[in-house]
Amino acid sequence: MGFIDENGYPLINEEQKVRIALSDRAKLTMAEDMNVFGTSKDATFINLVFNNFRSAAKSSISLYLQQRELELDRLFTGTELDAISKKTAINQLLAIEKQEAQNRITDYINSKAKGKIYHINDSNVKYLLEDCDEEQYYSRPGLYLRSVIEEYCALPFIKRERIYRKDIYETIEQACQARNILKIKANYYGKDQLFYVYPYKIVPDPFHTQSYLVCYSRKAEEEDKDKIVASFSMARIAAPTKLAKTFHLNKQEIADIETQLSRYSPAYLIGAPEQIKVRLTKKGKQSYNTRLYSRPEKIESLSTDDIYVFDCTQHQIYNYFFPFGADAEIISPDDLRNRFINSLSKALSQYK
Repeated sequence: MGFIDENGYPLINEEQKVRIALSDRAKLTMAEDMNVFGTSKDATFINLVFNNFRSAAKSSISLYLQQRELELDRLFTGTELDAISKKTAINQLLAIEKQEAQNRITDYINSKAKGKIYHINDSNVKYLLEDCDEEQYYSRPGLYLRSVIEEYCALPFIKRERIYRKDIYETIEQACQARNILKIKANYYGKDQLFYVYPYKIVPDPFHTQSYLVCYSRKAEEEDKDKIVASFSMARIAAPTKLAKTFHLNKQEIADIETQLSRYSPAYLIGAPEQIKVRLTKKGKQSYNTRLYSRPEKIESLSTDDIYVFDCTQHQIYNYFFPFGADAEIISPDDLRNRFINSLSKALSQYK
């Protein structure tokens, strides 16, 4: 058991350094995630991902096949197969998946990816030397580590985020279940502020690219009665504190959240929706028709050929239309128009 040679010596040196040869694709994804999650050291990132993902990854072949056998057994329960036929079918399916995993390992061995030395922390070393059974599939721990990291990097961001921020997700999910108030620090319009949060649930945006905590929230200096429907990006929540104090959302409050979720992306629940008018050039209209992510839906009955009318938050309009530059002009409300003027003027001043 564990990565130990035939003489009982560990296959990880005393300095706990392991060479891992990652693909260029994995390195690029890793760099992007490190930037998003604010992690500066490669080894810190790799250790956290491996610790959080190893038990669920298909790359943990021994664990995966064991769990897969249980799943297949439940799947075939109630079918007309007799016990022997059922066992044969399960074994054949497992053999296929096992072979696919072994082929993937062979590809790693034959790849010409350049390896890099990483320090593996005490917790992961202990697992690799004492607790895991993957040595029967991987000749050295570096291959196993690579396989887990490559599998992580092949996942869409919304799943990688759930893995990397596992502790934060679990804290928030527990608070949603037990109705505990959370204390969260967040950057709101360029200023770090403290919020008391009454969590409802974690939901993905319409394109399943990111997850958001949908909730009621209030600033620390406000009272319970001041709480409003809000959302926090799960990628940006840092170290939420689960308080012992609990809360209760009544039927009307829950209905208000669900109504907003049915109309707006969870990314844009902060701020009251209002009617907003935007004039678009020909190019602006072409961009609006092709840029689907976070796009506000125009009100057809109130819109004209050049002026589109929306019922949404200013935050959504700002994030969506600011990259349009001169191809989108905010007509109303005035405070949003002035925000665009100030932001664009500030950007222009850098070139004067």
